[in-house]
Amino acid sequence: MFNLLLVVLFVPLIAINVIGPWLVMRTQRIPARVRFSDTDRECFLAERGDVFQQLDEQLQELQFAHVGSSALPSSHTVSHFSLYVHPRDQAAAMLVTMTSGKRRVTYAEFTQLYADGSLLDVHNAPTLSSYPSMPCRLGVRLSEVNNLKLLFGTLQRLRKRLPNSAPAIPYPSDQGFQPIEAFIARESDELVRLGYCKPEIDDQGRRALTLKGALFLTWKNALPGKLIFNLLEQRHTRLLLASSHP
Repeated sequence: MFNLLLVVLFVPLIAINVIGPWLVMRTQRIPARVRFSDTDRECFLAERGDVFQQLDEQLQELQFAHVGSSALPSSHTVSHFSLYVHPRDQAAAMLVTMTSGKRRVTYAEFTQLYADGSLLDVHNAPTLSSYPSMPCRLGVRLSEVNNLKLLFGTLQRLRKRLPNSAPAIPYPSDQGFQPIEAFIARESDELVRLGYCKPEIDDQGRRALTLKGALFLTWKNALPGKLIFNLLEQRHTRLLLASSHP
């Protein structure tokens, strides 16, 4: 009986972690070159859920101004987002709703852009990023923080305390989505350099994963790897936040 229980518990885990990467490698594509089209703000908001609209109101209370709204489709999800800038602070903000089948996830993100094209961001996404750590982006995930004023304050504190070789710059709102498009291209090229993606770009502006990339993506989103990556991320976040206090 005990042996049967072990089989029932572990066979699915083994199958996901062994067969899963091959399926991911065959089906998953990563955005490499994108061009966003702006969408009418009122129509866009009307199609989003209550959570998105409430977060939009919080950003307005923090005096963030709307720049534009668009969408990013990928292999299995569609991300609808709105971009905002602050009139007196250098930070930008983004609200994102990711839809995959019947599952919908909405989160907020505050970002500081630097002169070398790198960025610092603080967000409350409920799930781990699928990407590995890269020098062009330093991210802090605080999934339990739903107060956008606290998230924004965390970005400001980290920006002030963490060292950076390049100066912080305001998001150039007159360029619309172009800085985001440029960063997606840079991030994708970095994934190629690190061996996670193949260099070829298809006619939809996407890249296929290498076996290394498929293994990483699968293990980061399936047990037991998901648990391990979560613990590592939480430790990294605690160290960053501790170093940002005077």
